[in-house]
Amino acid sequence: MASPSTNWPIGQHKARNRERRPSSDVEKILQQYLTAEEEAQIHRQFEKACPRHRQVLWSGMDQNQAQRWADDHHMQTLKMAMGPLMNPEHPQCLQHRKTKKAWSKYIHGASAAFAWYISGRDVVTVLLHPPPIRFNPFGATYYQTIEEPIITGKTGGRNVRRIEVVHPAVPEATDFAYQMWPVDQADRQTKASKVES
Repeated sequence: MASPSTNWPIGQHKARNRERRPSSDVEKILQQYLTAEEEAQIHRQFEKACPRHRQVLWSGMDQNQAQRWADDHHMQTLKMAMGPLMNPEHPQCLQHRKTKKAWSKYIHGASAAFAWYISGRDVVTVLLHPPPIRFNPFGATYYQTIEEPIITGKTGGRNVRRIEVVHPAVPEATDFAYQMWPVDQADRQTKASKVES
């Protein structure tokens, strides 16, 4: 296994960038999916493109549905944060230089890097199915196995202060967010839905 990447930029924002350097357990995850050069390029892109508190993760729904919700709410998915790195028409995008399997691996690495980048911030929004089955009951989604452990600090030791959930599949709940972590307030969503019914 390769040694931890030293390619994270240390420019005029030295302290901030050092703070953003992945912990050793997050670095191990990133190394499974990305080369050191890819990791550094993705980090530089996030430094340029990620406004605070506007990031969205999603699980268990169609990517286009998640993207539409993010666009409508001026939020940022991984695809938006990656910018040219996920635009097949842009020369910086590696999709045409990778096999389908290698591209999927790269996207998983970018997703882990995105989760790490936004961990330590105040809030992240997650788009999920409504209760009672918000997640895959087998716990096998990438959000459950990689992203959530990173943003809650179980992996990496740095967590967001709050995870808010929205259920875009429920028309009357597309603009309603409730806290899922550190305290799960799913009952607020259920009560709000009953009031609107």
